Amino acid sequence: MCALNLKHRHPFIDGLPNHPEGKKKDMIKIKNWMASQSHLPEVHEEFIYLFLHACYYSHEKTKSAIESWFTIRASHPNIFSNRDPLEPKMKNLMDMGYLIRLPKATPDGYRVLMYSVRDPDPTKMNFNDVVKGFCMYNDCVLSEDGLQDGYIVIFDMKDVSLGHLARVSLPALKCFLYYIQDAHPCRIKQIHILNTATWIHHVMRLVVPLVRSELLNLVRFHKGRIPEGLPLELLPMDYGGEAPTVEELDIITKSLLDKYRHWLIESEHLKADESKRIKKGGFWNLFSNRNSQPVELDEKTILKNLQID
Repeated sequence: MCALNLKHRHPFIDGLPNHPEGKKKDMIKIKNWMASQSHLPEVHEEFIYLFLHACYYSHEKTKSAIESWFTIRASHPNIFSNRDPLEPKMKNLMDMGYLIRLPKATPDGYRVLMYSVRDPDPTKMNFNDVVKGFCMYNDCVLSEDGLQDGYIVIFDMKDVSLGHLARVSLPALKCFLYYIQDAHPCRIKQIHILNTATWIHHVMRLVVPLVRSELLNLVRFHKGRIPEGLPLELLPMDYGGEAPTVEELDIITKSLLDKYRHWLIESEHLKADESKRIKKGGFWNLFSNRNSQPVELDEKTILKNLQID
């Protein structure tokens, strides 16, 4: 295990108020396993609780997620290094879109995250930076929220154009999808796409070969701007709900930048040290030998969840 000299507390900047009841033995087992992995850094116990919780306390799934999390961050420095949110290109990215966390949880106790376009000009978009900013924001969300029962994610496609699709980088897209499916320590319950574009099948032809059926089954497409099945009052006023406006919620997001700036910059050291890995067959096997159910790439599969609101 590699010792790190970090000034800030990770993954929860203010600490985890309450550790999961009756799970200390699980945490110790994973901690002992991490200590035997020379390429993994030494982390706070709360880090282990986060991954255990996300994996429903399955030890094998937790080990796999931890291994993937640190490995992906080491192998993709273009996305997981230089994480200063006040760097000019990252500030520009924040001005191009809205990344918001709705104030109230669903009746099931799930938190809701919402993403939409502010500046529709696709020539200003760098897809690598979009993925980097998205991952940085979600690290902050997990830190703020602690251990949650689940998340519902809403993407609004209004003002997204084919010009944006043309600027998607396939390596960055693959990295992002591997990260979300294999490493991101949270329980994703639903994904809603609002204002679904008529050309969504072009997007899905890129995405479907990289996505396991378990994640694809969580996606629901809506032609309108209201996600079916969610209480309307949870949404921002702009969408007919009772929450503050998107602009007001976006201000709250930006207020996190000062709090998390140095924490995010420091977090790039949380990665695997490949020079210390005990070689057993190459760490790329993490990505090439994934036990996933193949998805047939046909029109029926791609659009099966399309909702006609």
